Amino acid sequence: MGRWSKEEIEAAFKTYQVQGRAAARSGDWARWGEMFTEDVTYVEQEVGQWGGRAAAVREMAALMHQNEGTPWVWVNQYPVKAYIVDEDRGWVWSQIWNRMEDPGNGRVLQENCLTMLRYDGDGLFSYEEDLYNPHAYVQMVKDWVKINKECNQDPVDDTTRAARAEAARGFADIPSFEAEPPPASLGERHAEARANRGTKGRFPREELEDAFDHFRAQLALAGKTRDWSHFGAAITKDATWIDCALGHIGKREGIVRTIEDRLHQVDEDAPWVQLCRFPVGEFIIDEARESVWSFFWARFDDVGDGIRHEAKVFAELQYHGDGLFKVLETLYNPNHFDKAMESYKAGKIVYDERRERREKRLAEREAQARSMTPDD
Repeated sequence: MGRWSKEEIEAAFKTYQVQGRAAARSGDWARWGEMFTEDVTYVEQEVGQWGGRAAAVREMAALMHQNEGTPWVWVNQYPVKAYIVDEDRGWVWSQIWNRMEDPGNGRVLQENCLTMLRYDGDGLFSYEEDLYNPHAYVQMVKDWVKINKECNQDPVDDTTRAARAEAARGFADIPSFEAEPPPASLGERHAEARANRGTKGRFPREELEDAFDHFRAQLALAGKTRDWSHFGAAITKDATWIDCALGHIGKREGIVRTIEDRLHQVDEDAPWVQLCRFPVGEFIIDEARESVWSFFWARFDDVGDGIRHEAKVFAELQYHGDGLFKVLETLYNPNHFDKAMESYKAGKIVYDERRERREKRLAEREAQARSMTPDD
């Protein structure tokens, strides 16, 4: 049992959502800052780490007030895709859509962001970390600028829309009337039923944990052997992989083939074959949604210096039953993979040179020792 109840943490998260949207739409990011402790740590995966509420508000405002070139100011809506409250440890795991203002034609332009929040009491959070694909965000903004420009070149004003609507209603068989919302009593009638509903899905927590243990074991085995059919043994034949950079890949064979096309590269310029370790960090079971949310490290093999050359990956796994997962969604920063590759190659060069010098010294010492050995 944690220090704070699930209800308290959840209430703070709901306020966080309200304040975040209000800040984005008003431009006053101090309202977002009100959700954090004074010494909050904010980890922005692309920009860096900010320490303290004042710094977080200042840097976030500087980023989100951009209105030329890449107008981040129009990313001003944050509907929550899904979230899990870890009551025992005081964390909120959330996937939040970063959605742009209507560009003019109603098209939804949004990208997913994994946001981790650590609760610290009194309705405040002391830590936030975001993980997303910055390339997808840049492309989203470019698309918005293009669509917005096209809509403004040939705009349809409200008068024209009203005239078209009136003309269209003339084709109807019945006269028009006011739209009717659901009755106010609807929610009240079902309040008791909602309160008595269980929060558990079809599968017991223990089954999801066992399936995830098998999944992570198969992932580790696939990396060690470079045979990704082992990974395929943890997913259904008709599985879907939704990757933030590669898109949607369907079926077990297609998923395995896509991974092998990438990780079987052995050339010296990009030896992705050495990306072969995948230890799991934090994870949480969402029994109600029958899923597992997890962080794992995509790590290059040790070059001999003990340094970890790795990138952080978030994965949401939807369970199917029979120990298999049917949907995998992965989110990460591709730039971190490129940096891990470069650091791995640089580390290998340094270590190989050091090893050659050491082998040379040892050979010289051995030769000297042999020359000093008395003849018997």
